[in-house]
Amino acid sequence: MKCCLGKGELTQLTGGRRGLRLRCLKGTIWVTTGDGVDYLVQQGNSFDLKAGATALAEALDTAEMRLEAPSHEGTIIAQVAVHP
Repeated sequence: MKCCLGKGELTQLTGGRRGLRLRCLKGTIWVTTGDGVDYLVQQGNSFDLKAGATALAEALDTAEMRLEAPSHEGTIIAQVAVHP
């Protein structure tokens, strides 16, 4: 499923029973899963959400993403902050 987010727009993601892959097609998307770490997913990169997990995703600028079933390939993300 393809989604577009305007700058500052939030969406909640759910991993469901099999997990979920967020693939960033345009822009930069900030993702937090409540694990104390923030992630930046930039154009061309992806983020895998584990089965049963939830996350918030926010577009840092106009962004386009595709939500798909996860694969066994690695993911490319940037860790931005660790909160104590």
